[in-house]
Amino acid sequence: MFICLRLKKAAKVFLLLLAGLFLAWLAGCSTGAGGDGAGDRSAGGRASLWVTRDFGAAEITLIEVNFRETDSVMNLLQQNLEVETEYGGGFVNAIEGLKSGYTGKGGDEQRMLDWFFYINGILSGVGALDYLPGDGDVIWWDYHPWGEISFTPAVIGTFPQPFLNGYRGSNSGTLILSGEGCSESSEYLAAFLRENGVKQVEVLPYEETQAQNRSRMTIVVAPWNQLSGSNFWKGLQKNRDKSGWFAELASDAFYPLDMYGQRGERAGGSAGALLATGTGMGDAAPLWLFTSLDKEGICKIVELVIQRPEKLRSKIGALVVDKEVIALPLQQ
Repeated sequence: MFICLRLKKAAKVFLLLLAGLFLAWLAGCSTGAGGDGAGDRSAGGRASLWVTRDFGAAEITLIEVNFRETDSVMNLLQQNLEVETEYGGGFVNAIEGLKSGYTGKGGDEQRMLDWFFYINGILSGVGALDYLPGDGDVIWWDYHPWGEISFTPAVIGTFPQPFLNGYRGSNSGTLILSGEGCSESSEYLAAFLRENGVKQVEVLPYEETQAQNRSRMTIVVAPWNQLSGSNFWKGLQKNRDKSGWFAELASDAFYPLDMYGQRGERAGGSAGALLATGTGMGDAAPLWLFTSLDKEGICKIVELVIQRPEKLRSKIGALVVDKEVIALPLQQ
């Protein structure tokens, strides 16, 4: 069994127009039934409000805000930043002067840019007017292209959320599925989560059916060579436009990808990857993956998360190479 001694010291993110309006309406406006976020709302609370652009690459504001019991995500945004709305005030058209719309000269260079928001790292399935935050929630607005760009249903950049609060008051617990030889790393990760207030954390040996048919938020901790032969994991890689994975995982190397799927530099050795996905918008049981080319890389990833969780802040996903965190998608 692989032993990571460093972890012992460490323990203690006309049709085209109609389609565009529909997606933007889902992501930034009033589209669904109301519901509370996790946490006690009887006297309001305190939440983090983040605003970034380009998949978290540029930070615009990262602040802590107090809210009242009746405040929505839209209220908090308007109370603290310059916001322009449309369609009766339900659709966020601009934040701090960054407007939704087309950019580029046309043709292949033209891109549609919009505002999307995540609650605790989960792409919201209801609008900003309808989401009532819970105490401790992380509300993250990001301005980025969409269309031919990968859809990102879940991100790693609010860790240890969503495992603390979940989504819209739903937190059915956290399941860590441990690959062969990874039990020690998995248990240290579980201990870290528990010590930071995460409840109902269970560690079990890896079984693909539990990763695929999730009833809980799930973290898989396993070397890539134990997963790569599976049709399930192959499917997540092949369908990056839906999984939101900006990385290519091969048997001998990992490659960061830019928003258009173009490869960056090869990462070999003990390179690791931190990725998240979900079945769509508002998936309260997202799937996270801690993987590497070898077991040493697994140890390094868990060590990083325990010792420097801020390194994941406002990242969609990440590769870890020699303790360097490479944000995904790659900015080129």
